[in-house]
Amino acid sequence: MNTFLSFVKKMPFWFWIALAVFIFLAWQSLSGWAMSRKLYKMALNNLRQDQTQIIKEKDAWIKTCEDEIKQLAIEKERIQKEKAAVQQQANQSAAEVARLKGENNALRKQIRDIIIPDDPDRIIDDLRKRFPTIRKIQP
Repeated sequence: MNTFLSFVKKMPFWFWIALAVFIFLAWQSLSGWAMSRKLYKMALNNLRQDQTQIIKEKDAWIKTCEDEIKQLAIEKERIQKEKAAVQQQANQSAAEVARLKGENNALRKQIRDIIIPDDPDRIIDDLRKRFPTIRKIQP
């Protein structure tokens, strides 16, 4: 123990100050390293949580988009069925219009073809030819 005390007494004052500064800086360095490591781990955990949250939100958004796509596909099918039904109805209406126009034209042609004679006996004879069941009633 005496040798240690004699060694301590032989060291100059600046050595002790340098040793104290060295110990202080080493302590600060170690505590800074520990603190930075702790902060790094905390930031890493935060980042992982943020990434997990982002992935959950993205998955929810993708599911919402997929549901919307399914609904749009169903809506598209319904609209196509309605369109086909309307088209069929339009085709039927067009066919009915064409048929009625044909009948109208035929009736107009028949009207133009009707010749009304001035002689009443001739009218009766024409009616008898068209409708043979009509008999002449004698007064």
